[in-house]
Amino acid sequence: MNWKQIFNLRGTNLWLIGAGIGLNVSWMFATFLIAYRVLGRSQNIVVVQLALMISAFVGPFLNGWLTGRLAADGRGPTYGAIGSLGSVVLILIVLLPSGILGLLVASVALAGGLNGGLLSQRRR
Repeated sequence: MNWKQIFNLRGTNLWLIGAGIGLNVSWMFATFLIAYRVLGRSQNIVVVQLALMISAFVGPFLNGWLTGRLAADGRGPTYGAIGSLGSVVLILIVLLPSGILGLLVASVALAGGLNGGLLSQRRR
């Protein structure tokens, strides 16, 4: 995979990219709803932030792996990185007023999607 071609959509399945973006948006929406409910009951904000960080990595990771594996065209990192942009946009909308936490969670989500896409590649 050429690293300069990660965000190039030529030769990719646009339906899988759209499905990846939609899955990531729904995953992060559910994560924010659960975090809001737990934050209302708990006074320990560090645990909520840690759970948010883990969820922001695991969701795009699994989604990038799944869409890259379903495509099976050798462009797994493209599906993972572009699919994770759905969760990155939602994270930035919700968490950017909180400062550095929003940027950190967004970068973790992008890294999760990229890692999932990389691991979806077939071994030679």
